[in-house]
Amino acid sequence: MENKDWFILGFLLIAAFFFWAGRRRSGRIAGQKSAKSNPRARAILEEAGYEILKIKPTLTVRMEVDDQPYPFVLKSDFIVSRGGRRYIVQLQQENKQLRLQSKLGRNTLLRDVLAFRADGILVINLRKETLSQVRFRI
Repeated sequence: MENKDWFILGFLLIAAFFFWAGRRRSGRIAGQKSAKSNPRARAILEEAGYEILKIKPTLTVRMEVDDQPYPFVLKSDFIVSRGGRRYIVQLQQENKQLRLQSKLGRNTLLRDVLAFRADGILVINLRKETLSQVRFRI
C-alpha cells in the first residue's frame, strides 16, 4: 500500500469513530447537577455517604415498531455514587407504596437499572425515612 492509501484508510477510521461516538452519545443521561430537590431525600443520601451526581435525570429512549419511531423518556429522582458504584434513586410516593419483591416492582426496577446503566437502585421511603439498596445479578 502506498502512503496515500494509508492516509485514506486512517481518515475513514477516524470518520467511523466519530460517527460511532456521536450515535453512542445520543443515549446520554440528561439531568441537573444542582437544582431544587427533596431536602429529606438529599439528607438521607448524604448521611449514608452517597455523592449526588445528577438530580432528576432523564433518559430519552427511541423505540421502533415497524420502522415507526416511538420515543419516550425514562425518569429517576437522583443518580448517586459511593465506593466506585453508581446508583439511581427512586423516591417512594407516600400514596403509592410498591412492594419491591412484586412482579411489577421487579420489572420496573430492573428496567431502570439496565436503561441508566447503573450498578443498582436505591429506594427511599420518605415516610419511614429508610433507604433500601436493590442490586440485580444476571
